[in-house]
Amino acid sequence: MTIRKTAWMLVLCAFGAVSLRGASGAADDIDRVVCTLDEDAIFLSEVERQARPFLAEIAGRNDMSAEQRTAARRQVLRQTLDRMVNESLIRRAATRAHTTVTSTEVDEFIERLAAERGATADQVYAALESEGITRSEYRARMETEVLTLKVLQTRVRGRVNFSDNDLRQEYQRLVREMPQRAVMHVAHILVEVPEGATDAVRGAARARAEEAARRAAAGEDWAALVRTFSSDTNTRDEGGDLGEVSQGTLPESLDTALEPLRNGQTSPAVLGPSGYHVLRLVERRVEPPPPFEQVRQQVQGSLLQREMLRQQQIYLRELRRSVAVDDRLDPR
Repeated sequence: MTIRKTAWMLVLCAFGAVSLRGASGAADDIDRVVCTLDEDAIFLSEVERQARPFLAEIAGRNDMSAEQRTAARRQVLRQTLDRMVNESLIRRAATRAHTTVTSTEVDEFIERLAAERGATADQVYAALESEGITRSEYRARMETEVLTLKVLQTRVRGRVNFSDNDLRQEYQRLVREMPQRAVMHVAHILVEVPEGATDAVRGAARARAEEAARRAAAGEDWAALVRTFSSDTNTRDEGGDLGEVSQGTLPESLDTALEPLRNGQTSPAVLGPSGYHVLRLVERRVEPPPPFEQVRQQVQGSLLQREMLRQQQIYLRELRRSVAVDDRLDPR
């Protein structure tokens, strides 16, 4: 995954701190109030500023009609405004509860998000800045995320309790939704192609691998063919045995060649990173799901996350009832 893609994933919805101005605040002639929360107003320019990476992406789409761009823009603005209102409600709740966020907590949150996606915080900052998103904007966005988590932990976590039966039901749900993963016992013949090989050398290696594949398909003794043709000295005396590999872990060309094979069948010659391979599927089996006790903590985390999201929506609805929200954006 590229750092740029990682950065976009860390953005979540938009950037920048929630900025609420008084209704009497200055605005451009084309600006307008799109929502009020009691006496505070959110202007269209503020929504557009927070949504600008996504609005820019829509504007650059050549595969969309004008009508589709308009609809996509409306959806992005709606989602952004809804998030801004929710964040304002959370900030009000945080103020009442005297909940604050330190710079160190924001640093740790950003570093953890970056690390989970194989990047560093500095790499994320650099990628965002190349897209016109400043470090201060991103940190303000993440400060809001941390504050939201702290408020929810305080106000919602006490409402969430799980029994052992709840965890086992969640485990069964995850098992049902988990894609079946094949484990394959594989052997091979490798006809190595040296780095920088000439076309003639490469062609000779391919011809040799194709001969091995033809003879294997004709039913000749596999172990004898491996000893005769394979360049892999580590497996040559073991019938080319590579052991068990999980589906998707081999180079794509080899994984694709194995896909149609049944137990005991061999593949045509296929080019891999080191040369030409003839693959033999010794056995394919479906990997069973891990036992409940082994993944109990992960299951609890999954259930907690899902229930926290549900409780968050309930809590936000409660907060909205305590504030006069006048939404003036285009109808949903």
